Amino acid sequence: MKHLPNVISFVRLILSPCVFVLVYTGDHSGALVLFVVLAVSDALDGMLARIFNAKSMTGKMLDPLADKSILFFGRLSITFYTHTKASVYLLTFLLARDVFLVLGSLLLRRFGFVPEPTFLGKVTTFSVTVTILFAFLIDLFRLDNFLSVFSVLEAISFFMIVASTFDYALRGFSFLKDKLIMERR
Repeated sequence: MKHLPNVISFVRLILSPCVFVLVYTGDHSGALVLFVVLAVSDALDGMLARIFNAKSMTGKMLDPLADKSILFFGRLSITFYTHTKASVYLLTFLLARDVFLVLGSLLLRRFGFVPEPTFLGKVTTFSVTVTILFAFLIDLFRLDNFLSVFSVLEAISFFMIVASTFDYALRGFSFLKDKLIMERR
């Protein structure tokens, strides 16, 4: 049971491209169901890790990577294969943020810093997830009268992506600054 959270994260990582494949092949309802299952399993693996006291370095790397993969393939799907007119800029910012976070994490790990998820990062993940879910629902059920609500969700997601990027960057720079100060003493 101790490895179950990591197995769930790994399965989430492996299955996340299938959301895009399903949308691309026209199975929007299948993509919606899979996206919901993957999003719910994100909460499940974290809960199981706490219940079984199974937090591990592998999980600390695998879970955020699976989150990023799910959000990327979900955003990619709604940007190019739904009629919601999802912003390509939001997809670009999300991808740039995630590349920045992964590369920054790898760099900071060399100095002994293991980045932890932040409240702002979790709110960003939630906001982007809700936006993707809403786009799938609008597209699948042709709820075009909710496109203005979708636009608001897009704006909130954009704001959260930018805010969390700055938050993580400030934390990383603060760690490096403190590390340099400590080494000079």
